[in-house]
Amino acid sequence: MTERLVTESEAADTVVAGSRGLGGFAGLVLGSVGLGLAAHAACPVVVVRRLPRAPTGEVVVGYDGSPAAERALEYAAKQVVARQGRLHALHGLRSPPAAPHPVGFGPIMVDDGDDIARRLAEWREAHPGVELSVSMSFEHPIAALSAASRTADLVVVGSVGLSGLPANRLGSVGHSVLHRAHCPVAVVPGPSAAAQP
Repeated sequence: MTERLVTESEAADTVVAGSRGLGGFAGLVLGSVGLGLAAHAACPVVVVRRLPRAPTGEVVVGYDGSPAAERALEYAAKQVVARQGRLHALHGLRSPPAAPHPVGFGPIMVDDGDDIARRLAEWREAHPGVELSVSMSFEHPIAALSAASRTADLVVVGSVGLSGLPANRLGSVGHSVLHRAHCPVAVVPGPSAAAQP
């Protein structure tokens, strides 16, 4: 089933899947088809685990400045226009990869907030018809996006961000948000995944 849907995704605008099929184990919140599609589809994949209790018109997008995040932002903007809603870009400050820190102290956060704010301000100027709000969070992106999903109609993430994994693999943030979100989640492939035949 997953392989067939991945093949179909090459000619599709979006693939939509439920969170679990008939063969799912009771303890799992997301089935293998949803995860497989999110990791390998050539187009955006929307996994519907829960529907919002009452539509709010808000689409939340995780944004870290990576090429996949840029594509996720564009996809989220299209969803906002279709819904006549508003876009909320959420950026979590990150810790440097494998950075040593003194015993007893947590990792030092990378303050890239000014650069992210500048880039999103430029994006807002280029898209005057889209209502965009921006939040910088000191929470881990997984926790921040999961919390934001409680009041959103849709959460959008890139398939992989700044981790450096290949674009056709599902990153840790996308994987975890799929399991924790309180609304449907769209996973948007990075540029190289979308360009594959």
